[in-house]
Parts: sequence; structure tokens; C-alpha cells
Amino acid sequence: MEPTTKATSHPTCSCKPLMKNRIINPTRKTVHFTVRLIALAALFVLSTSYQSHRKEMLLLEHDLFLPALKESMSDYFRQIPDAAGYHNIASGLVTIPLLKDFYTKQNYKPVWTRNLEISEQAVILLELLERSEMYGLEKDLFRIQDIRRALAFMQNRDKHMNHIVSRTNLEFLLTDACLKFMIYLKSGYQAFDSTLFTQTAVSSLPAYLEHIMKTGDFEKKILAVQPDFIEYRRLQQALEYFLTRTERNDDEIILPDPSKDSVSFRHAARKILISLGYLQPEATDESYSAALKKFQYYHGLEPDGRPGRNTCKALAQSTGSKFRQIALNLDRLRKENLSADQFIYVNIPAYQMRIYKQNKVIGHSKVIVGAVRTPTPLISSRIETVVTNPEWRVPRSITLNEMLPRLKSDSSYLDRNRMRLVDENSNHVDYGQVDWSTVSAETFNFRISQESGRNNSLGRVKFVFPSPYPIYLHDTPGKKAFSKDIRALSHGCVRVQHPEMLANYLVREFAEDNNDLDVLGMINKGISRHIALNEPVDLYIHYITCEADEDLNIFFYNDIYGKDRKELKSLESLM
Repeated sequence: MEPTTKATSHPTCSCKPLMKNRIINPTRKTVHFTVRLIALAALFVLSTSYQSHRKEMLLLEHDLFLPALKESMSDYFRQIPDAAGYHNIASGLVTIPLLKDFYTKQNYKPVWTRNLEISEQAVILLELLERSEMYGLEKDLFRIQDIRRALAFMQNRDKHMNHIVSRTNLEFLLTDACLKFMIYLKSGYQAFDSTLFTQTAVSSLPAYLEHIMKTGDFEKKILAVQPDFIEYRRLQQALEYFLTRTERNDDEIILPDPSKDSVSFRHAARKILISLGYLQPEATDESYSAALKKFQYYHGLEPDGRPGRNTCKALAQSTGSKFRQIALNLDRLRKENLSADQFIYVNIPAYQMRIYKQNKVIGHSKVIVGAVRTPTPLISSRIETVVTNPEWRVPRSITLNEMLPRLKSDSSYLDRNRMRLVDENSNHVDYGQVDWSTVSAETFNFRISQESGRNNSLGRVKFVFPSPYPIYLHDTPGKKAFSKDIRALSHGCVRVQHPEMLANYLVREFAEDNNDLDVLGMINKGISRHIALNEPVDLYIHYITCEADEDLNIFFYNDIYGKDRKELKSLESLM
């Protein structure tokens, strides 16, 4: 019986530990699994939190750098006690006084950088600088490569140990480039000296930059510093179009002599016309002739389709040369910065006078300007008086250089031209009373005047304005000269083809005390009268060799006084 009892009790004792083990082991595994799961979940949450709050972490890091960065910036300016009129040769910064003003008002906080990144506005600025040629400015002026190197240096922690210095450098480079860009857009190329920084248009730029960085449309507001004058806006937009459809280069263009090899010339001219967009590649001979005439028209030449000397010279101009010509004239227009509501504008190379009102042309006329030997001076003045049927008091230079030799040899010269000789007291002097054999340029003490009338050299109306030069805008009896393409013919005065239109406009709009006068009737009836304007009207006589129409076609005029080459050379010293 005992064996049976042992056999029965053994399994009972041995089974209880086995059951216990089976229950405990799964519980431990569950606990281990749960712990691991929680750890993984925690890691996942931390990872997700890091990714979602990365910007905040960067900002935190940025804040940690901020005090040292501000100190670095303020130290830089403390090393320059009086910044006005100086630029930092070592760093290449040229707007030190403006930089100091700008960052002082910012309490030396960075404006373009965020830890290792640059702001969206900095990206926009760099894109603008890359496109600076579209505004007639050379990209090399803005040290774009230096800025990009500074950015890469700041972002690469492995290659440097001083984040503060590199970031300070990048801040100053960006601000300096931005201010320089705005100065050029607003006022043209300038010498960066103490005189420049005292100009209101320039000294106000740091405050303007601070303002636009806090508002939207950053690019639009930087470009808004440009002149609003319609002639400037059109030419700038036309330059963009020109650069998008032509390749800028300075390749020398040699044209065959059309009188010796017309076939070769035609082939070369076709290639040029195609490259400039005047002719389609598959064009016919008729299209070529029309394209050449169009080219001539937009280059101030007689559109006759014949390859004359001036046409060949214009065709041989490189696209790089055209770019510089456009850029020069944009610079001239920036320096003019015309902003009056109404004004009279004479463009010498275009042989044109225009009346502007609220930035629109409301009247225009052909003009004759000074010859190369007696050029019309550039003037900014105000027309004060309209004179109908004026008397002409001959300038002394014309009297001595041109009339005196005739007076000495032709006794009827004065009577024939309805002129008279007067002394210093304006008393008439009889021609026969003068011993002309003893008269020279040094001893000639008389003046010559011409009576009013249809054949008067000033015509039937003149426009008077203050000027250091003895010149006017006036009518002329020589109307046939207006049919010529080259109208640089006068002694310096500006002869107007339709002066009656200008006179009527000025009296109607600006002579309140006399605006009921029949100006045209007075002119036609030979009535002489000085009509004072209650409100003098701005007059600009300037020199622009490129203009654009509303369709962005560019007119290239002949540089009749040779100013382009001289001014381009002088601009090189400012670049």
C-alpha cells in the first residue's frame, strides 16, 4: 500500500511548483514588454516634440547668442568714433554712417539672420541683387559672392569656432548692400563721402528700411524708391525686356562695306536684326527691308531701308554697349528725379519738347537745338513770361563772331534784316556815322537788335526763364529745318515747331490775370506783349540718349554732344 501512497502523493507535490512557474513567467514578460513599450513611446514623443518644436529650439539658441551678438555689433561701431564720411576699407563696407544709424535704432539686434539661417527678407534681397542688371546696375557692386561666402561660413560649424563674428559680418554685408542698392535706385551712382550722407534722400533710408522690414511687400517697397517719372519707368521696364530677349555681350561686330559687298552685308545685318528681335529667323526679303527701316526708326535715323554710314554704325553697336547706354540714361533720370505735377521737358538728343501733366504727355513738339559748336546747355529753371512778337537783342557772341565781319563789308546788312544799331544808352546809331575801318571786336561798343515780325529770328513768340545763359525757347521763321532728322543747328536756343500751342497752354493754365487773352490772335496780328505767369512753370532741358515707348520699344538717339562716352568713364570711378 505504501508504494501506492507514494506514487499518489508525488505527483501532487511536484505539480504545484510547475503551475506556479507557468503563472509567474508570463507576468514578468508582460511587465518587461510594457516597460519597453513605454520607453519606446517616450522616445517617440520626445522625437516628435523635437521635430515639431525645432523652430522654438533654434529661437532659444538664437536668444542665447543675442547678447554676445549685440555686443559684437556695438563694439564695431565704437571703434569708429565719428563714422560720417568714412568707409571701412578692410571690410569693404561703404555706408558706415547709415549702418551705424540703422543698428543703433535697432539696439544692435540682428535683422537678417536667425541663428544659422537668414530671413525671408534676406532671401528676397539677394534675389533682387542678382537681378540688379534689370535696373541698369552692375551685380559686382553689391558683393553678392562675399555675402554668400559669409552665409556658408556662418552655417558651417565644422569650419569655424566664432559664430558671433561670422554672423555680425553677414549682417553688415547684407545691410550695406541693401542701402547701397536703394541709394543707387533713388539717386543714381554716387560717391560715398560725407556730402552724400548729409542729403535728406540718403540719410532717411535707414528709417525707411526699418519701416519696410516690419511690413509686407518687402521687394515692392525697396523698388518704390525709384523715380516715378513715366520716362524712367518705361525705360527700366524696357531694359528688363531687352535683357530677356537678347544676350548681353561685348563681342566686336564687323560689318562688310555695303557698297563693296552688298550680299555679305545683308547676311550680317540679318543676323544682327534677328538677335535684336527686329526680324524673325525665317523672314523674307520684304521682311528684312521692313525690319531695317524699323531699326533705323528706333535709332533716330531716316527709315529709308538704305545702309548708310550712321545705320552701319548703329548696327555695329554690341548689346553690351546698348546695355551701358540704357543704364547711363537710367542713372541720369534718377539724378533728375522729376516730380512736379506739371512741367515742360526738352530732350536734346531726341529733338523733342513735351508737356507733362500728372505724369502724362499732354502736348509735344519737335525742336531744334544747339549745334555741336554751340550746344544747348542743360537747365533746370521755371518759365516766367510769354512774349508775343518779341524783339531780338542779338547776343554779343553772335554779334562779334558772325555779324561784325558782315557789318564792316555790307552797309545794307542791317536794313535788309530789319536790324538796328544802338549804343550803351539804347539810342539809335546811324550806320554811316561809324568809321568801320577802325572798329574791332575789342572796340565795338554797340548792340544790335532786330524788330519784331514774322522774319524775326525769334519768330513770333518766345518763352523767358531765369538762366545764366542768354537762351530761350522760341519760335523760328525757318520752319523747313524741322523736316530734318538731325536738328542740332542753333546757337544754343531751343526753337519750337509749335510755339503757339505751348503759349496757349501756359497762358490758359498759369496766367490767371490774363487767361482770357486771345494769345493766338495777338501772335497773328503782330501785337507785342509780355505776359507774366502767376505761377511759373518748371522747365527741364536735359540730355537723354535712350527712351522707351509704352510698348517697351527702345529709341537709341545719336549722342550729338559726345556726353555718353565721357559720363560713362566718370561713372566707372564711382562703381
